[in-house]
Amino acid sequence: MKHFWFSLFCILSTLSLFAQEEDVFQEDAIKIEKAYGPTIGFGLGTVAMYGDLNDRHYGSPFGSNPGFNLYVIQPVYDFLNIKFNFFSALVRDEERSLDRNVNYETDLRAISILIEYNFDHFLPKIRKVTPFITVGIEAVEFNPKSDLEAFGGETYNYWSDGTIRNVSETSANADQSIIIQRDYNYETDIREAGYNNSTTYAERTLAIPVGAGVSLHLNDQFNFRFESILHLTFSDYIDGLTTRTRKQFIGSKKANANNDHFWYNGVSLSYNFQKVQPADHLNKDNDEVFDFLASGNTEDYDSDGIIDLIDLCPNTPPEVAVDTNGCAIDTDGDGIADYLDEEVNSEYPEFANDK
Repeated sequence: MKHFWFSLFCILSTLSLFAQEEDVFQEDAIKIEKAYGPTIGFGLGTVAMYGDLNDRHYGSPFGSNPGFNLYVIQPVYDFLNIKFNFFSALVRDEERSLDRNVNYETDLRAISILIEYNFDHFLPKIRKVTPFITVGIEAVEFNPKSDLEAFGGETYNYWSDGTIRNVSETSANADQSIIIQRDYNYETDIREAGYNNSTTYAERTLAIPVGAGVSLHLNDQFNFRFESILHLTFSDYIDGLTTRTRKQFIGSKKANANNDHFWYNGVSLSYNFQKVQPADHLNKDNDEVFDFLASGNTEDYDSDGIIDLIDLCPNTPPEVAVDTNGCAIDTDGDGIADYLDEEVNSEYPEFANDK
């Protein structure tokens, strides 16, 4: 976990590189700032494993193994995000057949950085649903263990009749055998047991996560996401079985020569910090400003330099000096505009009349 916290620190440090983007409209020198804040999220899902057990080269991506992920998403452009992701899962699998009887359990932990493209070029700017595709690079850790012994330390002996017994089916005292049950306690470390003629190979690897998903916009801060990510690893050791695994552990059926991959499907809830702040002289939502300006409608009825959309006094007489709200200037604040005020600098403006 210390690697995760260090990585999270690095992630948050990089967020300062993407402080904000400014869109400047030339009409009437209106300037609107768009802040690009990060999104944080937590998700739950399931993991399907494609490895050597049951010769799983492909199949349903919806497995029975639980997993979760934590992530930070930083927008770079309207159409592109960077995602920093921490993933963890507990994976179990077993194979029962006449050829071999094998099982394993492993923790999977991965830290990744991905880019997400959301098709913003082709979709309406205002939308509730946003599809995306993603690809990245990640580091994966694993530690496969196997259940070879019962609770009392008795070795499992798989018989041809489908039972598990305390002695081998070919043993001289097979007629005195006792049926035992799996305790599903994965007590044997596969690497340390020498499954693969080595006790020092690395239990970590690089992987390429690729996938797609959909983000559902709930409100200004919350989004619901569904994602399906295939993790293409560069290791064949995740399930503990390889082409070099000893026959005493897997019987007469050899493992395949493919690397192990896993597929995560999950849902998540995210909270984003993205805020759109109008300039001081704007008193309306930025969305309305964008829509209005995008339409090319920048009329200024009273020609005071403030477009009608944000002009609080749209009928100011010609040649009258106005403030940023489009209203005639009132120097002494007595409620009477200077062009009507016979005493522009009233000593007691609170007692001023309209003469």
